[in-house]
Amino acid sequence: MDNGLSELSGGFNSNLLKIRKPSLEDGPKMFELARTAGNLDVNSCYHYILLSYKFTDTCAVAVQGGELAGFATGFRDPNHPEVLFIWQVAVSNKFRNGGIAKAMLKHILQRNFNPSIRFLEATITPSNKGSQALFQSLANELNCSVNKESLISASLFPENGHEPESLFCLGPLGDRCTKKEYI
Repeated sequence: MDNGLSELSGGFNSNLLKIRKPSLEDGPKMFELARTAGNLDVNSCYHYILLSYKFTDTCAVAVQGGELAGFATGFRDPNHPEVLFIWQVAVSNKFRNGGIAKAMLKHILQRNFNPSIRFLEATITPSNKGSQALFQSLANELNCSVNKESLISASLFPENGHEPESLFCLGPLGDRCTKKEYI
């Protein structure tokens, strides 16, 4: 089975990289990675611990030799369970530009959900070109469209300088993205 790692490249050994559901002990490591990743809104350590405890089915971590290479966090929309909202994706500087972010998202999508995930959503700021490219690339691979709409204006954020957030929606996702042999 292709686990999404065969296409990875970068300064690491993709044969040693493992993508899995997070454990409770991953929460503090995720917090530290969020702090050093660059352009993420960093949540409390408690937040990442809870994601690693209560939302394991919709989150993933990439680990190599005990080192956290990246994480992806998300949750199912309670009002629309066919929608997976991706909260954050982070990859350590050491492991960047190798396809780990996309491999983690694909790993989450291959899991058995009832009902099936039909749409993937995320909010992205205008300056976050990396996330925009990630979601467009994933949509291209999954042969689905990407719709973008303004969601959160900058004026809603109390801190100065926070950019507006646009909602990116990929879908509808078909069988191709959920079959384990594809991922």
